[in-house]
Amino acid sequence: MRSPVERGFTLLEVLVALTVLGVALAALVKGGADHARNTAYLQERTLAHWAGQNLLAEYETGMRPAQTGNRTGETSMGPYRFGYRVEMSDYSPQSPFPLPAVRRVDIRLWLAERGEAEQRAMVTGFVLP
Repeated sequence: MRSPVERGFTLLEVLVALTVLGVALAALVKGGADHARNTAYLQERTLAHWAGQNLLAEYETGMRPAQTGNRTGETSMGPYRFGYRVEMSDYSPQSPFPLPAVRRVDIRLWLAERGEAEQRAMVTGFVLP
């Protein structure tokens, strides 16, 4: 029969087990935080792209004037407010047969509270003048 001291774990074994458990839990928490941050970023990018597509559709349908130049403004999509810059320029496509003149529309979007340096989406399209 073993004595009571020989039946349990030593203090050193318990400390090693707790250290391994602590490192594993810290890695799990970091992985979860990274996943949450990436999910939020992808949501921002997706909604910014949709907001840009909506603005482009307004130019394509004539709801907004297709005049050359730059414009800025704000729009909302879901829970976010996006700032945007529209750059419209004349565009002449290269083709072996004649094509009508069009205007190129470049729309850059960012989170309104973070500023233009943190762009979330860019949408490009073409409209008839």
